[in-house]
Amino acid sequence: MADSPHNSLQSPLSPHLGVRPNERSNDTRSRILRAAGPVFAARGYDGATVREICSTAGVNIASVGYHFGDKLGLYRQVIHDLRMARAKRFPAPNTDLEKPEETLQALVNTLLARIVTAEESAWETELLMREMQNPTPIFESIVEDVFRPLFDQLTETLRLLVHSELPDHTLQHLAFSTVGQCLYYRVGAKAIQVLIPDQQRQMHYDIESLSQHITAVMLAACNNVSMLQQRPETSGS
Repeated sequence: MADSPHNSLQSPLSPHLGVRPNERSNDTRSRILRAAGPVFAARGYDGATVREICSTAGVNIASVGYHFGDKLGLYRQVIHDLRMARAKRFPAPNTDLEKPEETLQALVNTLLARIVTAEESAWETELLMREMQNPTPIFESIVEDVFRPLFDQLTETLRLLVHSELPDHTLQHLAFSTVGQCLYYRVGAKAIQVLIPDQQRQMHYDIESLSQHITAVMLAACNNVSMLQQRPETSGS
């Protein structure tokens, strides 16, 4: 998304000695964006208010309208920046047509890193999960820009692994099963902490260990093509 055309204009806030107007304006814009992400993640789009975001950022409430138009414009920019940051931190691997098994594990590793990594930017995953549960007007663009590229790459990698012609919906089921396994280690994190002792979690629940396990499960599924092609029998009326 392109920056607002107003970004080079003088900030509406009171001037500060020794700071150029455009530098002051860009700093205000950056402070709003840094504050907005965690607030949207914690409150959801509907629950977050421009007033709280500006209070957290320490800026005038009129600044959101000046830089982003409205709350939706700000939210859209937060999602755009989130997508770019995650793609840079956790880039999708290249597909190796000769080594689809390695590509699958690399894709699983990327998915897990994006989903379960607990760092200062963990709000990113929380925000995307909120978006899936309570879609906003930009939900479809999020799916297309954030989720589809990796999902399509995953589906095509699985197609290489089954060594057989499978209908698209079966490959999609396999792809969703892969994503679902990764996602559980995020949504089920609290249950895992109760079920699994600390020492075992530290030894066997790191991203590398989980990616190896999930990859092995999906390779086993891909090798059992006959089971994938069976249709459940329906009982007669």
